[in-house]
Amino acid sequence: MLVNLRFARVSRRRMGPAAVALALLTASVATAQAPIIGPQVRIDVGGGTSVANETTASASEMDPNVVIAAWNDWREAPPGGTIPIRLGVARSFDGGQTWEDLVIRAPKGFQAYCECDPMTAYDDRTGTLWVGALAYPGSVFVSRLDPGQTEFEPPVATVTGGSFDKCWMAAGPRMGEPDSTRLYIAMSAGIQWSDDMGDTWTNPLSFGWGVGFLPRVGPNGEVYVAYWDFLAGPYMRLKRSLNGGASFTTHTIAVRMDTWGFEGLRFPGRFRVPIFVYLDVSRKTGKLYAIYFDTTDVHENGSNVDLYFTTSVDQGTTWTTPVVINGDNDPPGDQFFPWIELDEEDRIHVVFLDSRHTVQNDNTLHGMIDAYYTYSDDDGATWNEFRLTPKSWDSFDDGALYNSEQFLGDYTGLAVAGNRVYPVYLDTTGGDPNIYTNVIVFPSNGDLNGDGVVNTSDLLILFSSWGLCVDCALPGDCPADLNGDCTVNTSDLLVLFSNWG
Repeated sequence: MLVNLRFARVSRRRMGPAAVALALLTASVATAQAPIIGPQVRIDVGGGTSVANETTASASEMDPNVVIAAWNDWREAPPGGTIPIRLGVARSFDGGQTWEDLVIRAPKGFQAYCECDPMTAYDDRTGTLWVGALAYPGSVFVSRLDPGQTEFEPPVATVTGGSFDKCWMAAGPRMGEPDSTRLYIAMSAGIQWSDDMGDTWTNPLSFGWGVGFLPRVGPNGEVYVAYWDFLAGPYMRLKRSLNGGASFTTHTIAVRMDTWGFEGLRFPGRFRVPIFVYLDVSRKTGKLYAIYFDTTDVHENGSNVDLYFTTSVDQGTTWTTPVVINGDNDPPGDQFFPWIELDEEDRIHVVFLDSRHTVQNDNTLHGMIDAYYTYSDDDGATWNEFRLTPKSWDSFDDGALYNSEQFLGDYTGLAVAGNRVYPVYLDTTGGDPNIYTNVIVFPSNGDLNGDGVVNTSDLLILFSSWGLCVDCALPGDCPADLNGDCTVNTSDLLVLFSNWG
């Protein structure tokens, strides 16, 4: 689904120099350049033929070229075995062009057979990044990557002596202290935080029963935690604190039309699909954005599961009517495992898994899946979709690890910083489940190759398209048409030179 965009047109006839400059400036602001979608790149490069799933990623506005990702990794498991599970971590310091990966273990004394359920977080104020996981059962651990460093600090146990499930984390200012950083972890045991960049931690404050607690921090230190109210069934809930986590109120994000446990009977393939809800908050306005997946209707080949999107402008007290944001085929496929992130300009980014490209029945043995990316630059009114995977991959390739039970994990992740987007997802095309990304760049006006600077390389791209006229109502048809007049000519050259360097 591509959304029609209207581009500004500029005529230089009978215009003075000042008018020309103003028109070009207006055109450069009004022209919406489509993102550059990079090729699929494997990032668990040292994982060999081991199983990998459940992805997460983070990057900071302080340096968008530094990005980390993490996943469940079985590279240390015995042949044919299901344990041990380790925290696989990849890092790139050149904007996703090259990657190194490693395994980060829990601290000695807290190591476990399942060091799993990965999580990452970022701090835009300092550029700090964190990665962590459960050491199940018994503890949660976190490791920090300081700004300017290439190696993670030794991991720290944040909570011990319990049985914890699914952790996620987020960083932001303390309430009313814009020059501070507080790091939160939410999990089945509740929420805890650190005021010293992850070195020491509070005891968890219990939320009661729920699944998939996902924290986010608002621009003024508001704390939000989205989750599935498992006992209540159809309810997607929000915990909100306006006093730095001292207390929380409960609100309803959405009431599902369909609900299930952890099974995946509504999807092609035989993997489990828990029904989490995903959340982000605008750093500019404090507006909340949530996304989840639900059954829209039932067709001949089974349930039609779609992505639903809803927002709140009153700190989560009330929410808009959820709407479907994905495209589809006929008969429709299923869209699931989304992750949502907003950038500094409030562009909304979503990655998800999708079965639309193969007509297949629910619960078939071979579920054919793709990864998709979609974004909205008009606050969710319209969306632009891109298929990330070169071809559909087979969920059955993951079956051997669990005998006949397939496992794709329970979620997907992406990182957003500056003009870069890093979706991180599973793909079994290579014969076993591996972790991939596509580096997505939103070029500034004139930055046609997305390397962050306007220079000779971009000039060569523009000249290679000189004189080309296209239907520029479709994003991406002609990125070199910088002023949006459907022809690459001198006007576009002036826009490029105005942003040179």
